[in-house]
Amino acid sequence: MKRLLVGLGFLLLAAPGAAQIAKPVYISLPSAGNIQHLALTAAKYKHFYEDSGLADARVVYLRGNSINVQAILSGSVQFASAFGPSMHAMFRGEQLRVLVQIFNQIPMALITRPEVKKIEELKGQKIAVTFGGSTYSVLLAMLSHFGLPQNFGEYLNMPGDQAKAAALLQGTVSAALMAPPADGPVLKAGFKRLVYMGDVFKGVPFSAMLTTAKIIQEEPDLVERTVRAVVKAMLYLRQNREGGIELVMKHGQVDRDIATALYDLSRDAFVPALTADGIMKRAELEIATLKERPNFDPKQFMDDRFLKKALAAEGQK
Repeated sequence: MKRLLVGLGFLLLAAPGAAQIAKPVYISLPSAGNIQHLALTAAKYKHFYEDSGLADARVVYLRGNSINVQAILSGSVQFASAFGPSMHAMFRGEQLRVLVQIFNQIPMALITRPEVKKIEELKGQKIAVTFGGSTYSVLLAMLSHFGLPQNFGEYLNMPGDQAKAAALLQGTVSAALMAPPADGPVLKAGFKRLVYMGDVFKGVPFSAMLTTAKIIQEEPDLVERTVRAVVKAMLYLRQNREGGIELVMKHGQVDRDIATALYDLSRDAFVPALTADGIMKRAELEIATLKERPNFDPKQFMDDRFLKKALAAEGQK
């Protein structure tokens, strides 16, 4: 009996290890610090990946959305958050799958000089965007929303919000589409948010976590564990204001005042959900950049099984 109990003890001690996925799991982001990706890093800071059985989850920054799309399509990373640019791959029929939206708001704003009172004053001016990224597609969709032509201004390709901020401060451009907290330095320097995209496009999921159909087929347990951790992080952010502010400070490398304002602005965007209608709304922003409308069915590119399991595990509908 003593030997049996000792043997059972070893089995019990070994069980957690057996439940772990030991290999590196890569979750890529197009930039560091942006609020729309907070849930993915929050899951790392709060050890939710480890709690879900991912012993070596690594959040990596691959500058630029297009590089993130290439990384997930090539299998270099298992998960990525480049939602908008990945739409173009879906339009081509690439086997990407949306697992869960991670930010249900477009946090970008059109930043410009304080004397500019309306968008029309920027006609023909230089505007900083990122070609192949969400800033360019969202800008064109915004212009269309206000009845302005796509060739409204002169668009300069500047990957990364830091480059856009520098261009504004140096006077190289008259406006830029930027997301917080990277817009903090220019706002402190006297620039202003002329148009906040969250007010123009309401209820549009801006960021999401994606994988490939191949990974879902071959490693469903890996997908389930990753989604569970991210959903847990999103629920934590919604339910814990002080803890959420601390995570914004750590993620964005900003002070408490900025983090508090940013958290209060963004809290309601941390909605773990996934609908065909939401994906289609996001797709429409990218379709605005195309000459021809693609034959796109969002239901073919979403898989909500893992989200439903994660929500059920957390006692959520």
